[in-house]
Amino acid sequence: MGLKRLYWESLETCKKFTYFVDKQLKPFYCPLQQRNNHGLYAVNINAQMGFFAQLNLCLYIFAHCERFNLTPYIILSSPFYTVSRGENWLKYYFDDLYLKEADRKLVDDGRVKVSSISDIEQMGLPSDYVLNMNLGDANRLFEKNLRIKTEIQEYVDFFVEKHFRKKTVLGVHYRGTDKKYEAEPVTWEFCAKTISNYLSSNSQIDTLFIASDEGAFIKWIQKEFRHIEVISHDDKEQSQDGNAIHTDPNIGDNYIKGKEALVNCLLLSKCNVLIKSSSFLSGWSAIFNPSLPVIMLNRPYNEKLWFPDAAIIQSSLKGYLPRRLSD
Repeated sequence: MGLKRLYWESLETCKKFTYFVDKQLKPFYCPLQQRNNHGLYAVNINAQMGFFAQLNLCLYIFAHCERFNLTPYIILSSPFYTVSRGENWLKYYFDDLYLKEADRKLVDDGRVKVSSISDIEQMGLPSDYVLNMNLGDANRLFEKNLRIKTEIQEYVDFFVEKHFRKKTVLGVHYRGTDKKYEAEPVTWEFCAKTISNYLSSNSQIDTLFIASDEGAFIKWIQKEFRHIEVISHDDKEQSQDGNAIHTDPNIGDNYIKGKEALVNCLLLSKCNVLIKSSSFLSGWSAIFNPSLPVIMLNRPYNEKLWFPDAAIIQSSLKGYLPRRLSD
């Protein structure tokens, strides 16, 4: 028993040391790798973070490539969304618009050095890509470099035509499970009160679209708002016990987890107004639709105040929040 414990403790110490070395050395080593790389900026990101947090990393790389006239080549290999180990899950959901056939041949021939990282800081990029980005910039960079897979976009368009057409829709995204580590938790009642406040001042709203990582919340909202149509996407991968499933690659279907996250994000972006808790998913709804009016239910902790919520909160419609948080 003592030997087993010593083995696992040694393994954990090794992992921490490797991470420390990576963090210290890669900001110097990775930029050297990218030199003389035939104009390609090639990165394999194996990050322990959610779907849209990883798309944020892509935005920063796109901004860097635009500044220095480079062509991005990005692999997202996190096990959270890959079907088979090492695959590029970015290709599951998006078509790249930047790689030419000649670029692909350079990659296939092994003439391009790919930097393998777990955090964007390891690339040694300037921090101003994060600090200076706004929703319009993010939208332009995304549309310049990526296109949503046709089958996913058509699925979203069909849902919108069927459920949103000729309706005025208030979108609601409640992010529960492990988000309490990044922002002050929001109670279901607080969210419901905010919805009620908005509905009482905006009688044109005739439909609620609800998205959440907690299936029980959606059912609760449906019971609370019986006087108005409440719709949601029929997610297959959803937490039923309050524990996050999107960061556990051994639970559920990894491809479906990513697809449902993207579909819900796009549907929220199609709403007329959005009420949201702190979340990269619904934050990206405002990237897909920068003119979307947003009501933020809570503020991320200062050290967790990341883009796009950092930009969204500046124009949040705070007047609809219950008084104790809107003062």
